[in-house]
Amino acid sequence: SYLTHFFIFCDPLISLSIHYSAKKIRGGTGMGNKPNGRHYFVEGITNRGYISLLPNMMSEWERTYVLLGGPGTGKSTIGLDLLDRGYEVDFFRSAWDPDSLAGVLIRRFNWAILDQYEIAPLHWRAPGIVEIFLDFTQYCDQEKLAMQRATILELEEKIKVSEQSIKEILAEEFGEIIRQRFYAKSDSTRPWLPKLYATDLFQESKGSWSKAQDALRKIQKSAVHSCFLHGITPEGWLNLAPYFLTDFDQIRFDGEEAHEAMEWVLKEAEQLGQVIDIVLHPLYPDEILGMVFPERNLAIWQGNPSELKEQGLGKEFSGELKKALSQNSKLRDQLKSIYTKTVDFDQVDNLKAELLNLILRKLDKNVKSFTSS
Repeated sequence: SYLTHFFIFCDPLISLSIHYSAKKIRGGTGMGNKPNGRHYFVEGITNRGYISLLPNMMSEWERTYVLLGGPGTGKSTIGLDLLDRGYEVDFFRSAWDPDSLAGVLIRRFNWAILDQYEIAPLHWRAPGIVEIFLDFTQYCDQEKLAMQRATILELEEKIKVSEQSIKEILAEEFGEIIRQRFYAKSDSTRPWLPKLYATDLFQESKGSWSKAQDALRKIQKSAVHSCFLHGITPEGWLNLAPYFLTDFDQIRFDGEEAHEAMEWVLKEAEQLGQVIDIVLHPLYPDEILGMVFPERNLAIWQGNPSELKEQGLGKEFSGELKKALSQNSKLRDQLKSIYTKTVDFDQVDNLKAELLNLILRKLDKNVKSFTSS
């Protein structure tokens, strides 16, 4: 069986324990029992700066709608409409504001909708992608916006400074702890890593990170996708892992050698040509927290996904970090309030309805083409 394939490779000298949890007895792969909507992060604020996984994902997308406009212009509900119509939709949470959406992906057709305001300002585009840009600011009262221009520019600059401060605090408070824990026993390259796009906060770093970058050039046999399931908020970590894994059977590795076992299991699984979703550590993205095999309805995890301590995230946020995150949230809310007061939501709703109908018509053509072939 598939589970046996994993267990027969287990080295008895590895000091870890393995727990298997079956959520329910199913026939087949159980894919029909999964919810249509999944929530995760495609970008992360790590101790290496802001990292985006979008370029890797976009290389597989066939079409991308990019929604332009400031916060509060009503761009984020289209994915919910698609979900209500029965489509399987992935919801991308905003790294800076986990309560907001950065985009959605219609999984069956690899069509995506991105909110440009909520995604990384650099390095998110991929060549060869069909992009359709829609500007929601055309439905804002331009005179009111002009009157608030100086305030908008000031807030945008403060937000930029605030975000840089948060990245530096994260690096100061968490960087060395994770590095010591993860790299104490392992210096091997990890060819499964996605291509990570980061700010220049750590561009001079050497060692394991540069080795990992070299390994990215290797061609993989499996379809490997990566994401984050943890977001930072003023209250602490937002952990989406328990919800993401609700309908999956789970194998959990415990013990000091768990991270090595995770890498080793993934290396074996790659040879089978699997679709693999990799969950990366939200602070140090070289490290795997878990793997999901959607076609097998199986998740393999380092510890208990509900317990932050077992994910290496048990350390409380400092008062300085909480203050910085709270200040950033307030600045974003102020900017959002300015835009919200200028929006003609009737026109915005009409635009969203037109976009939704356009997408549905094109998807319907794809369905007919798929079934006829």
